[in-house]
Amino acid sequence: MQNLPVLPSSLNQLETNIVKLMIVLFVIFSLLPYGLSWDYTGSSAVTMEGSLTTKLQWGSLFILATFILYRHLPEALKDIRAMNPFLALVLIWCLASSLWSPLSATTFKRAIQLYGLVMIGFSVQLAARPLQLMVNYVLYTLSGLLILSFFMAIAVPSIGIDYELGGAWRGALSQKNELGQVAALSILLWQIKSCIEKVGIRNLALGLLFSFFMLVMSKSSTSMIITLLTTGMFHLLRKRHISSSYSLTRATLVIVCLLTIAVYVFFMQESRMPTWQEAASPIAGLFGKGTDLTGRTDIWQLVGLEINKHYLMGLGYGAFWLGPDSLSQFVIDALHWIPLQSHNGYLDILNEQGLIGLILVILTLLTQAGFLVTLARLDRQQAAFWSAMLTVVVITNFTESSLFRGFVFQNVFFIFSLIAVSSATRRLKQAKAQSA
Repeated sequence: MQNLPVLPSSLNQLETNIVKLMIVLFVIFSLLPYGLSWDYTGSSAVTMEGSLTTKLQWGSLFILATFILYRHLPEALKDIRAMNPFLALVLIWCLASSLWSPLSATTFKRAIQLYGLVMIGFSVQLAARPLQLMVNYVLYTLSGLLILSFFMAIAVPSIGIDYELGGAWRGALSQKNELGQVAALSILLWQIKSCIEKVGIRNLALGLLFSFFMLVMSKSSTSMIITLLTTGMFHLLRKRHISSSYSLTRATLVIVCLLTIAVYVFFMQESRMPTWQEAASPIAGLFGKGTDLTGRTDIWQLVGLEINKHYLMGLGYGAFWLGPDSLSQFVIDALHWIPLQSHNGYLDILNEQGLIGLILVILTLLTQAGFLVTLARLDRQQAAFWSAMLTVVVITNFTESSLFRGFVFQNVFFIFSLIAVSSATRRLKQAKAQSA
């Protein structure tokens, strides 16, 4: 167990409680169905992001973040100046794209949402122990959602269980994969919580077992793979020297991580887990079967037609996947169902933000990796946690659009991580210089 350094904070108790409330509410708002509507007919999922309920939910968080930042503007400005410069450029580019977007008001609104999320992220960093605060209150909220999902699956199976997907549990969430993501992140957070503070073995075991049970019941193969990957990466990176007594453990974790990534790539190709016979075959044989990527290439080809019209600058941030009667209607007509993404986040970025936007996003990810290397010299536990999250986002964005996609939980959490890493690095450097 490692105690995190306590950095100076000027937040009073009321402001700290507001930050805790924002963390809890962001998890609830980004994971529960839009407008708190459990309508699985498909209509609400398309339209609720622009509903009055959603505006009130997130608008209230933006107002609270503005209040915190205004009261501590000098310190917040230091964090803003230290932020990932390419994140700032992505934010500027998304907002600027409203100038040429065919739906300029929609693009402008979506860009402002990103700015609001960034404000929440900076306000959280003003707390004395932002990582510990984030881990604890995200974990408490996720655990509450898992418990709620458990009872919904038992008491209201028509909502909590998706019988069209073989009886997979989705609980209180929109789909089984979201329940799987919640369970997977809970497993990781229980582990980091036990590393940064004292946790009773009974509570730890109970939390891990219940989260794993919900992961299994979700039948989300992707989330199971991600659980292995994040756990392996966190424990691989949280120790300082590879030549230490943990060298054998580290070597094992490296192999586990590589195998997990290979399995995920296979799953991305085939939408199923490999058989033992396929796993024993050469790598080329592993990927030689599925050429249609379970229908994803149909979407990619159609989106490619749109990309060719505005390859360099993009269509406009958030202006394409808006459901029926939107610019993606020709995709709906061709597929005879309603997709809300291309199932490749980088392709969606290329479509809406253009080649310029995609390059800025890639540079943002690379710069984040550089920040993490620096942070690892100052706080290895925190760097290991955020490195695991970066790896997950980069990999899963090949199959599920999450990067810079509004109020999607993974996007919100990733934006918070970008700000957390740069702010923590700045403050730890400052503390180290003052103590020298």
